[in-house]
Amino acid sequence: MQPDSSNPRNASHPSEPSKPRDLGHPSDPSHQPRTLPRWQRRVFAGAWITYFAYYLCRYNMPMTKGHLGKTFGWDDAQVGMIFTALTVMYAVGQFVNGQLADRFGSRLIASIGVVGSVAMNLAVFAATASASTAAPGASTVLILVIVFWAANGFFQAMGWSPMVRMLTHWFPVSSRGKVMGVMGASYQLGGAFSWALAFFLTGYFVQALGGDWRAVFWVPAVLFAVVGVFFFLLVRDTPEEVGLPTVVPDEEPGPGLAPGARRTILQNVAATLRNPYVWIVAFTFFLLDLNRYGFVNWLPSFLDERGAKAGSGLMAHFSEMIKRCIHPLAGSVGAVAAGWATDRFFGGRRAPVIAVLLGLLGIFSITFPFLDPHNSALMILVVALIGFCTYGPHILMVGHAAQDFGRKSGAAGAAGFIDAFGYIGASAAGWGAGLLIESRGYDLTFVVFGSAALLAVVPISLIWKVGPNTQRPAAR
Repeated sequence: MQPDSSNPRNASHPSEPSKPRDLGHPSDPSHQPRTLPRWQRRVFAGAWITYFAYYLCRYNMPMTKGHLGKTFGWDDAQVGMIFTALTVMYAVGQFVNGQLADRFGSRLIASIGVVGSVAMNLAVFAATASASTAAPGASTVLILVIVFWAANGFFQAMGWSPMVRMLTHWFPVSSRGKVMGVMGASYQLGGAFSWALAFFLTGYFVQALGGDWRAVFWVPAVLFAVVGVFFFLLVRDTPEEVGLPTVVPDEEPGPGLAPGARRTILQNVAATLRNPYVWIVAFTFFLLDLNRYGFVNWLPSFLDERGAKAGSGLMAHFSEMIKRCIHPLAGSVGAVAAGWATDRFFGGRRAPVIAVLLGLLGIFSITFPFLDPHNSALMILVVALIGFCTYGPHILMVGHAAQDFGRKSGAAGAAGFIDAFGYIGASAAGWGAGLLIESRGYDLTFVVFGSAALLAVVPISLIWKVGPNTQRPAAR
């Protein structure tokens, strides 16, 4: 029987697309009508807060260098091995987990990362709390901490790439600069909060309150676990999962794929490896992260050795904490400003802003170790400028550029590939920098960090005119 076209409930109106039904979901008790803006705010908030919390269980280790050396007798090179263990496995994890997120979804992979990172931080707490400080005990603890912190790096690599993929599905290209700029502030503010919490737990908490410095591992783990539960309940991978229309149209399928077909992991890897723009950004990011993690790993100990000693009062500790936290705090401003500038002045082209900020970063980094460390105002200013010039290009490469060049179907894979190269560079800022500090001191080491930033200007300038709508050269 044909439907009665005179009945308005059965009438067909091709010019008016039907509205998606409110499908409901058992984990969402509100059952309110779902609108795109409401879900965009919900997903963005879940991604932002969760990636903020990821840093609680990553940036805590550098603050323990003094206590680890005093308790177990480890030198800079040995502590640097711990730093390198995380960054090497983070690089491996980015190669793997970005592809897994594209295949199995952001919500699942990022949630597994939370569980694993929490477990590894608790394992480090247990290993350092129960160990003997005798020589064999100290060696055994070092091995255990290296293994646990390496595993933590792999789980930490389940955070960023899935978030990039999720936001690629929920927000259109036209708002990408603003959205990813604000998203980038999550890890700068997360890093600052992590350092502040760790500085308190290893400083004032120990000296004035009689606490145990090892709380720097279990307190962040508990906070991260709570956030992870809310993340899993709050977000969904795509608008289609909740009955909403597609936000970003699917791109043309790759060679050998039917329209609408999903790539396999191997096909996604191949698409990433064939993209010349992704390779250029990845090599630039390698040099940037050598600089970035040079400051993340060694700024606290540099200030401990050369700066003014904190007094016993809370305000004295607060002043010293600001010197350490201003790097990512100023970076959050840089991330938002850089994303805005690419859209406002360059039509979405990322390379010009990246190149300018990298050049300034190199100059400020080389100047840094020759400043008077007792001049607090000057130190805070220069470290703030370094942070601003670090995290502006950082988010443009691992966020905006990954979305631009990886596109909707491969954003997580591209972000993982770029981030993996960065953490190869970061690995050199761990054990390698520790050896350089032991043999040549901080001055030369920070000059090397600055030189890496200056060198990074060269490759990124090759794609100065490339934007998000530029078709990549055909693979040969």
